[in-house]
Amino acid sequence: MNNPLLDSLNEAQCQIVLHEQGPALVIAGAGSGKTRVITHRVGQLLRNGVPANSILLLTFTNKAANEMAHRASHFMPEQDRGPRLLHGTFHSVASRFLRRYAAQVQYEHNFSILDSGDSQDLLKAALAEVMGKPSKHFPNASVLGNVFSNAFNTTCEAVLLEQRPYIERDFGLEAYLLRSPYAYLEQHLDSMLQILKCYRTKKRRNQVMDFDDLLENLLDLLRQHHDKLPLCQQIQHLLVDEYQDTNRVQAQILDYLSRPHRNLMVVGDDAQSIYSWRGANFRNILDFPEYYQAKVYRLEQNYRSTPQILQVANESINYNEEQFEKNLFTELTDGTLPQIHQVWDPQAEADVLLELILQIRDQEIPLDQMAVLYRTHAQAAILQVALTRAGIPFQIHSGIKFFEQAHVKDLLSFVKVLFNPLDEISWMRVLKQVRGIGNVTAHKIYNIFQEQQAVRLSQNNEALQKLIPAKAREDWNQLQECFRQMLVPETSVSRMLEIVYLNFYREVLRNTYENAPQREADLQSLLEFAGNYPDLDSFLNELSLVGNSLVSDRESMEWEDQEHLTLTTIHQAKGLEWEVVFLIGLTEGLFPHQRSMNSNAQLEEERRLFYVALTRAQRRLILTAPAISANYYGPSHSGRSRFLEELPDGLYEQVTHEPNHANWGFSRPSFEF
Repeated sequence: MNNPLLDSLNEAQCQIVLHEQGPALVIAGAGSGKTRVITHRVGQLLRNGVPANSILLLTFTNKAANEMAHRASHFMPEQDRGPRLLHGTFHSVASRFLRRYAAQVQYEHNFSILDSGDSQDLLKAALAEVMGKPSKHFPNASVLGNVFSNAFNTTCEAVLLEQRPYIERDFGLEAYLLRSPYAYLEQHLDSMLQILKCYRTKKRRNQVMDFDDLLENLLDLLRQHHDKLPLCQQIQHLLVDEYQDTNRVQAQILDYLSRPHRNLMVVGDDAQSIYSWRGANFRNILDFPEYYQAKVYRLEQNYRSTPQILQVANESINYNEEQFEKNLFTELTDGTLPQIHQVWDPQAEADVLLELILQIRDQEIPLDQMAVLYRTHAQAAILQVALTRAGIPFQIHSGIKFFEQAHVKDLLSFVKVLFNPLDEISWMRVLKQVRGIGNVTAHKIYNIFQEQQAVRLSQNNEALQKLIPAKAREDWNQLQECFRQMLVPETSVSRMLEIVYLNFYREVLRNTYENAPQREADLQSLLEFAGNYPDLDSFLNELSLVGNSLVSDRESMEWEDQEHLTLTTIHQAKGLEWEVVFLIGLTEGLFPHQRSMNSNAQLEEERRLFYVALTRAQRRLILTAPAISANYYGPSHSGRSRFLEELPDGLYEQVTHEPNHANWGFSRPSFEF
């Protein structure tokens, strides 16, 4: 019998669509058409008479869930278009269950769901109730919320064992802090536990849940009642996309949901598991076949990249020991060999990239078919300056341009007021970093600077001292000392920034921003960038040029149809593709990151991240490797990434650029944490 669902599929895809009963794992290689397979699988189930409301399709974004459900609806027989396909994210499905069965988890059915802002407000209330007015050394509600959420999503072994001692003990906080970038908060563990308990009590009392509560309460509900809930019995087939990104709680939820019928099909790619830092558990997909005694399917035909690009990707990922064996192939025509450009330092890298981008655009490949990928957002700072100078339009994918970021502007404001002591905007930024000085006091201090231009923050002044509240004096004295050191003759720009960062701003940063470790890396790059300039005048002139040329989010709406180059981290690029991909910063210690060197599991995740970057390219792949990079102690001859060294000769074209000695000589930061 003719089956139109199979007409456009290859043999491996057809086997998945026609899978009959029982658990199944689909290893879907990059660019292998998994979305089509999932929607056609749903279509086949409908064709076989499975009611639409007995199929649950789970994805990680509502957009993806709605798109797949819409495509699948076209396969539904006209006369049967009554019940809707069940679909959504883990959180939206959790909300649906908990609304229906709220009483079983001691909630009313009309409970409220807190968005991130509401959650932070409630945490602020808990913080105030427990601590009163905390010291400047204590993290704010934003940081606390991020730590609490990460602890829940990454430390849940006790949940899996169907025990809850972690709730009474420490909610997994201590275990998380000791192995996270937030280890410096361990000294506040007791106070943080009190705040978390207060926060949880307030949520229960107010009949509200945050996003983590949705998953926690759904898991509690299913653990106790999964065999009695009609909605669980109703779900005959469960399909899950991006399974490699699930955490332990989500995997356990799926286990309970699938128990009545055991028809659980999960789709994912172990080679693209790159989110352990936000709770994704690599073991979920690796252990699935054995745990469920599941049928394993492989999608290895790639519809995106040339054979040359796939060969590099295959060779690289083969170095990982923990993985499902796979070998991507394509029937697309041959392309050019990927290139590796060896350059001297990040400035030379930016110059080479600029030249290559212009050359490729002259070959009639538009800018919007090109992307520059990097390990961390900070690596793109120098490139953004070069692109701005050249007038090449670019956009940061799901991010803010480097010099527009709040923490970068904060640190820059300290040197701006040295250059122009009457810069009111920069003074307001500086003064508001002092705990205990608010908007009114800051303006009074600035007015003294304006009226008495001989007065400087580095000097003691009676009028200034009267304005400083007692609670702000410690910070004020620290700030004064920073300015004294910064004003020492012959102090370089990078050293000025380093002084104020290490002696004042670092603590502000860590207690203010939930992603402080990433922001610290940004500031490291800012210091390296400043090392290219001989004096404060030339440095600020360059920033002025860049600042006046950057396109704001509001202005970008006016030129979003204009072609532009994309700049993005690899994590943000997952799921996307471009005709030409540049992958930069391939220096040992940057990529793979220094933090991964002592852990084989982390090193293999770094290699998976490299693999994801390679497989974003359709026709051309260009890799750049600076010989010198900045680390905590300044410039370092780190050598190129081991990921490049692992590639066999003959798979790529090597291009070496001789260093331009005319660019040498400017001081570089001795940035030490």
